[in-house]
Amino acid sequence: MYKVIIEQQCGCVRRRDMALESNFSDKDDALIAASQLAQKMNDEFCGKHQFSVRQEGNDMMISMQMRG
Repeated sequence: MYKVIIEQQCGCVRRRDMALESNFSDKDDALIAASQLAQKMNDEFCGKHQFSVRQEGNDMMISMQMRG
């Protein structure tokens, strides 16, 4: 089992009531979903944060950093 996990909740994540964790049976599917979600968050959110993906074991972690 592979998971996509949003590590930190900024206001944009909370306002959209996003699922903080999703499960996948395939590693590649999890990585693709995490990458697409991070890109969507970077494109559609307020722009105060930058989102990126890193792998930790079977987990694809979406982390947040301040921009600028």
